[in-house]
Amino acid sequence: MPEAAASSNILSALVRALGWLALIVGAGLALMFAAAAALVIGLMIAGAALALRFAPRQAMAGGADILDAQRTPSGWVVEAAARRKS
Repeated sequence: MPEAAASSNILSALVRALGWLALIVGAGLALMFAAAAALVIGLMIAGAALALRFAPRQAMAGGADILDAQRTPSGWVVEAAARRKS
């Protein structure tokens, strides 16, 4: 019976070692994919920043994008373009 216990211990140690190996390989793969994803996201952000840096600037519209809000007794009134107060 001692041979059965010895082979059981050897088998248990082998399974434990294979488990640790699988855990280490899996963690390494996860870190590798995380690093690759971070690199891709970083390159995308850098590319967008570079494109925005060299993109031509648009001229300001004639005030159509300026909002004017006034408080009235019934609530707030928002107008698309400010009226002149003259």
